[in-house]
Amino acid sequence: RLRSRPGEENTNATADNNSRGKTGTMFLARVIAQGPKTSIYAPKTRICVTTTPLCPLASFTLSNIAQLSRISNPAVLDPFAGSCATLLAAAHITSTNSSSIFTSTSYFRVANRKEIQQNPNSSGTNMEPTGNRCRSVGIEFLHSSYVNRDNIVEDFRTRNLDPPIDIIRGDCLSSDVRALALKSVGGSFDAIVTDPPYGIREAMSRSNDAKENATRQDDTLPLTKLCYAIGEDRCKGSPLLKSGGRLVAFIPVKKGATLQECLPHAAALNVAGLRMEEDAKEQVLSD
Repeated sequence: RLRSRPGEENTNATADNNSRGKTGTMFLARVIAQGPKTSIYAPKTRICVTTTPLCPLASFTLSNIAQLSRISNPAVLDPFAGSCATLLAAAHITSTNSSSIFTSTSYFRVANRKEIQQNPNSSGTNMEPTGNRCRSVGIEFLHSSYVNRDNIVEDFRTRNLDPPIDIIRGDCLSSDVRALALKSVGGSFDAIVTDPPYGIREAMSRSNDAKENATRQDDTLPLTKLCYAIGEDRCKGSPLLKSGGRLVAFIPVKKGATLQECLPHAAALNVAGLRMEEDAKEQVLSD
């Protein structure tokens, strides 16, 4: 901190007339970090309005952990897309040349097992950050009267971000819907980044078929079901995730439960060819 000496006139050209001739205090500072401007897609600024939007910082963190900025023209899927907040963040993080800054978070991270492991301690993403074009696809069950697809696209365009290649209406647990997603990008995805329905704040309906709904009325987490679906596609030879790809998602932990109890079933991760990459972090869910 610097303080001007008594008797010295304040000659700052930007100072107002009342400050001239008075002593004052000036502060010197150094910029040590600069974060992303996630406020550009805050819920209050969105054209597509939904009841439970994901906050922009959380969306950006999911994409950051997926290391999308280190992948050339990444193909990204959100199977529980909603208003596509995560895909907005994915387009944002790949539209700059800034490198990702990794911090402690509450998000679950898994990585696809490699067919060939040259270095078992390596994450397999050693590319330098580059300016890319994000090729994203969203899957959302609700129709446009609840989640307006046109408004979602406008949210991207008004921010000069690449809009999703496709926003598919359907259930991500349907093999036909997943096949459409694969067709949209011409192959497997580099990352799946999603905020799955928790069953805590909102109810989830997946089908108009009563028998199908009855079959799915169980305690299995949507993320566990998604892992089994990924395994199904993997066994068919049309993997949803590329080798070395990542699945990054929130894991809801209800009061009285532990994080380990709420993670996807080990059998589901195994059939999907997924493994925990690092220790998961926990954070209390706000009201």
